[in-house]
Amino acid sequence: MSPELTASGNARGPLDGIRVVDTSRVLAGPYCGSILADLGADVIRVEHPTKHDEVRSWAPAKGGVAAAYAAVNHSKRGVVIDVAKPGGLAVFRRLLATADVLIENFRPGTLERLGLSSDTLREVNEKLIHCAIRAFPAGTAGEGLPGYEASLQAYSGIMSVTGEHDGDPVRCGVSVIDLGTGMASVIAIMAALRERDRTGKGQYVEPALLRTATNFLNYQIAGYTMAHVQPQRYGSGHELLAPYKNFNCADGDVLIAAGNDRLWSGLCEALALRDEAGGLPFATLASRIANRKAVNDLVGAAVAGRQRQDVLNALKAAGIPSSPVNTVAEYVSDPTLTEAGVLVVGEGVTLHHGPAVRGQPDRSGFGNQVADRKNQAVFPYQHAVPGALGAQNRRRECILRDFGAQQHDRIERGREIELRLVRAGLQRCGKRPVACFSHAQASSNGRPT
Repeated sequence: MSPELTASGNARGPLDGIRVVDTSRVLAGPYCGSILADLGADVIRVEHPTKHDEVRSWAPAKGGVAAAYAAVNHSKRGVVIDVAKPGGLAVFRRLLATADVLIENFRPGTLERLGLSSDTLREVNEKLIHCAIRAFPAGTAGEGLPGYEASLQAYSGIMSVTGEHDGDPVRCGVSVIDLGTGMASVIAIMAALRERDRTGKGQYVEPALLRTATNFLNYQIAGYTMAHVQPQRYGSGHELLAPYKNFNCADGDVLIAAGNDRLWSGLCEALALRDEAGGLPFATLASRIANRKAVNDLVGAAVAGRQRQDVLNALKAAGIPSSPVNTVAEYVSDPTLTEAGVLVVGEGVTLHHGPAVRGQPDRSGFGNQVADRKNQAVFPYQHAVPGALGAQNRRRECILRDFGAQQHDRIERGREIELRLVRAGLQRCGKRPVACFSHAQASSNGRPT
């Protein structure tokens, strides 16, 4: 049985009935919106008609769609509105009046200059959850500063603990702060929705890149503040554990993580590392940390001339945590990802899957191939790759009705009449209709004319 779909084309999930207006740019906010869409929310992406999200221009791209943009904006509906124009602002206010959540990452003061202060937003929609994503929290000296992944990694000290011990600080290859802030935003929004359930009132939440970076430094900050030990860089290793790093085999690298005494004993058995008398070298974690180089050299010599898969097989048999050091290409070809529904292919583009919200097998038609194997089901979200700027999701009808357009001004699939497009305040973007209210004339009530 095919699942019923939401307005965004997703199967009905736990956030069915929740409308999210996503005006954010780049990664953190859009990633938050894509997770909410995966959970069943109707997420409407709002962009400026000309000052579009810079991620649209990032390489690589396919079919005119940037891969990075697709990764964090799938499964959303889209519209472009110039809120600096009176007609556009009126339309945007009407959209907010129908929304449950607003996600934005404007510079502080931008909404106020547009006439959308906190008091005004409450007047428009007293139940609105306002998620304002910032680089630095409001009220701090840096509240007006722009925030970028690399700058926050540098500022927070994350770079100082990333890289080889004798090398320079480096940026994490993954945008951990941006994406982590997107996840934190989801948590904040979910908590705010729960609070609204209890009180009936809207909420304001303010995730910040700085907060995420601080949370991710976790035990490094604890170690410094409690013991005044400055964290160091250890490459692929771990400052508190050894052996716990990449090692070179004859045909590739393997990560070995023997982080406690039991695992170390098993590793010594698997790699024949005991001494001639059968003794266990560096028997305690403290001695291995104190002799980190000698331990790593011992393990490295044992695997250096062997085939990687042979080493992995031996470690797996001994129950030692280990992994090949894969490239991204090797990782995405792993059938485990598709078996688990972690990756899905939509319109020729492979996309990550959102959180696996599990229910009873075949409940309400949500069963899929995972249910047979694990006796559980995940909601089979219908991913849709975002199109050209403002282009409507092809699965669903035009969303003009969300902005108060007249019924006869709705654009139906198939041939559109150019006069009707002009009347509705629209422009064409390629072959698809685009709601573009910056070019619409507004009547006294703010409706497109």
